[in-house]
Amino acid sequence: MICYKILFVLIVIVIGQYQCEKPVEDLLLEEYHDYASLKKLLDTFQRSFSNISKLFSIGKTAENRDLLVFQITDEISRIEPGEPSVKLVANINGDEAIGREMLVNLIYHLLINYGNDEKITHLINNTNIFILPSANPDGFEKLKNKKFNCNMDSDLNLQKTEIEFNFPDILDTNITSETLFDGRETETISLMNWILDNKFVLSGNLQQSVPSKLHFGKDNALFDHLSTKFMTNRPRSNETKSCSSLRSKNTTGSMQDFNYFFSNTFEINLNLACCKYPNPEKLITEWENSRGALIDFISHVHIGIKGFVTDFSDSSYLNDKGVFGTPIENAIIDIALLDHNVTTSVNGDYWRLLLPGTYKVTASAKGFKSETKLVDVVENHVTVLNFTLKRQNQEIIPNMFASVKNDIDILVSQIDLLANVEKRDSLLATANQPDDLIHHNFNELEKFMIDIEKKCPSIASFYSFGKSVNGSNLYAMIISDNARVHEQGEPEVRFIGNMHGDEILGREILIQLIEFLCENYDKNELVKKLIDTTRIHVAPSVNPDGYARGSALNTNNVDLDANFPSLFKAKSQPNFNAKSNVDKIIEALGAKDVIDQKIQPETESIISWSREHPFVISASLHSGSLVVSYPFDDNKEAETQDTPTADDETFKMLAKAYSIVHPKMSFGYKPCQPNEKFANGITNGAAWRPIRGSLQDWAYLNTNDMLVNIEMSCEKFIDQPKLKGYWEENLYPLLSFIGQVHKGIKGIVRDQKTKLPIQNAIITIEDNDHNVSTFRHGDYWRLLTPGHYYLIASHPKYEPKRVKVQVGSKSATIVNFELNPKGINYDQIVDDVITVISTNSYAYLFTGLFVIFLIILIIVMIVKASNRYSRTSLVTNMYSRLDQEDNRKLLFTEDDDEFGPDDKIFVR
Repeated sequence: MICYKILFVLIVIVIGQYQCEKPVEDLLLEEYHDYASLKKLLDTFQRSFSNISKLFSIGKTAENRDLLVFQITDEISRIEPGEPSVKLVANINGDEAIGREMLVNLIYHLLINYGNDEKITHLINNTNIFILPSANPDGFEKLKNKKFNCNMDSDLNLQKTEIEFNFPDILDTNITSETLFDGRETETISLMNWILDNKFVLSGNLQQSVPSKLHFGKDNALFDHLSTKFMTNRPRSNETKSCSSLRSKNTTGSMQDFNYFFSNTFEINLNLACCKYPNPEKLITEWENSRGALIDFISHVHIGIKGFVTDFSDSSYLNDKGVFGTPIENAIIDIALLDHNVTTSVNGDYWRLLLPGTYKVTASAKGFKSETKLVDVVENHVTVLNFTLKRQNQEIIPNMFASVKNDIDILVSQIDLLANVEKRDSLLATANQPDDLIHHNFNELEKFMIDIEKKCPSIASFYSFGKSVNGSNLYAMIISDNARVHEQGEPEVRFIGNMHGDEILGREILIQLIEFLCENYDKNELVKKLIDTTRIHVAPSVNPDGYARGSALNTNNVDLDANFPSLFKAKSQPNFNAKSNVDKIIEALGAKDVIDQKIQPETESIISWSREHPFVISASLHSGSLVVSYPFDDNKEAETQDTPTADDETFKMLAKAYSIVHPKMSFGYKPCQPNEKFANGITNGAAWRPIRGSLQDWAYLNTNDMLVNIEMSCEKFIDQPKLKGYWEENLYPLLSFIGQVHKGIKGIVRDQKTKLPIQNAIITIEDNDHNVSTFRHGDYWRLLTPGHYYLIASHPKYEPKRVKVQVGSKSATIVNFELNPKGINYDQIVDDVITVISTNSYAYLFTGLFVIFLIILIIVMIVKASNRYSRTSLVTNMYSRLDQEDNRKLLFTEDDDEFGPDDKIFVR
């Protein structure tokens, strides 16, 4: 009997082992995935392929489920200028289940083949792909306990509304921008905002219905082409064409219409198999039938024309794509004889899908003269067509290089003088100070931001970088001499207030800082220099919901300053029950099953905001103590102990720039808590009170930004009469903090041959694991304490370069790099030749061919001369070494012996 039991156990183990070793794609296609399983799968995919993927929610359903979007691209932390975005949506009709599973499998297929399949790798490297597997998860959940059936009726949401046709009707003349969202379902509003907030180029809506009649004018041919191409690439497309039992959709208020008439997006209804909810054994056949067609559909985002629209007034300035001028956002691209215009993104780039042919294209923007060009569009190729627009009023030309080095040297000297109590008052002698400070609720804050922008339009511009749980805007004000654009070489500083809703002092101090800078730009020299040389972002309240209810937490009772992704999170307990397919997939991918606190909308907004701008230093203002804390806030054991970063000394310098200028913070003022003492008014976060998931830890580990927390007062709610006293205590420290951004090192990384800026080049300090990367204009900044450093600039497409730098205590040392490309980019050569032909630039073509011939001739000569070089290299290197030794003697004194004679030297 015992032998039988042992044999039975062995059989079970063998079968279990066999099942576990099934390919993940087969496991995915064995069953439908309800909402809980879908969420778990997508989370597992993201954590297993975090370098190229991101998972986020665009909103909630009527039953409070997330509308989950999975993003795939090679540079997942940002939207790359010049790279188009495409989205795929499925299951908008809850009873159409096949599309949902096709997109889940597509996500895994793209992830697992990145780096292995040339076509998929190229697609991900050059496209921003967004996939929404279920736009109606509530409707799908109704199918869970029903038998498989080809004609289901669960396409409605909780309110029994057909979401696909709940969008604004283009024929309704009563619809205005104010009434656009009136009467819409929760899911519809989320989809509308997602479409409006992103510059999608192409979209596919996976359905199981007969195509409806198109009414997009002359663009009908393009819609027909893309739809036909998809059907042709499905080996069994005739099955869908013969679905006589399926209804032809009424298009009134459709999502397809909304995409076309309210955004840049061309959305195609991609029709799958007739049966809506077939037995799962049919899924693998449908996947084999759809896989190639879906990938080919995504690739069609790269047809037609694309380019940048920029400002001619600063055309001597190059952006990272080799395009002249500052990007112009929301410029209009008009195609003659076609009704559908598209607009440019914040990076000034645009895309317009077009069929082969000759087109007359006009670019226009408010305040600029329009420009028209003719272009030939080639089949299966995107033609680059850039526009550089001239301003109608040349008096408002921005000065892109306002930062003169001597001025910054003087500015930094004045900033350092702020620590001198006896002399600093003279720096602000001409500045106006407020009579009184008042509290501002959300409506008053919103009005304040509007009023300041009107009062100081030349230096102030406010914007919203996200929304709270309750839908309140998260506002920030930019103060700079050219507030609406990032000027090459100009560093950016950020202040954040009211992270905890009940800590109101930081909120009111930052409101007053905005007004102070606006009021005194033309009155005070120090204020003017700071604004002319720095781009300052001020967000008075990132937790407006918490402020409204007097709570530290947001509406969902979450501490936002402990809600950021962390390196250290508790693992869940192992599950010894029978494994589902989802569990097997997680096991196969080797993903850790961790307990994740849901990232809040406010947190997600701050994360996106942090990645969008090149913040160099930031400060988050709090109350509850009187100290400046710096990372790390956490350690593996979550113990109260000093946990320094690689930049510990630099963080101490930054923290003291605030604390020693404060009249109380660094002088042993009466502590807020018993036994609470901080040397110099600063502390390591974890040595004081460990916080898991803090903003300052996340910012340091994931961005270029060096962020500190400033605790400004013992009490949290400050009575209005006391506000002015706190303002006077913190004014000089705030200005001192801003000035620190002009220390350390800074520079621009360019291509040695083209002299174009290189974006995302990595700047490494030897023996320091915290790197920074260049922004879109090739510029970078790195705060450092005085001393000698070895710097390395690198990029995957360029040869790295290593130099030495001597950093002083005054303004930043300028270290520019020019990197050599790693080889010939043959794909780029082909693209350039096609572009030249399509834009009728034959003179440039013949010149280019002649240059290519010369390059080949030079390469042959170099190969022949290689033997002779080996005989002369020893002598050449000897003279180079002697030259470096002579230069070293001229540039360094005896105390610089730590540098070797072979090292390259940069000195400010």
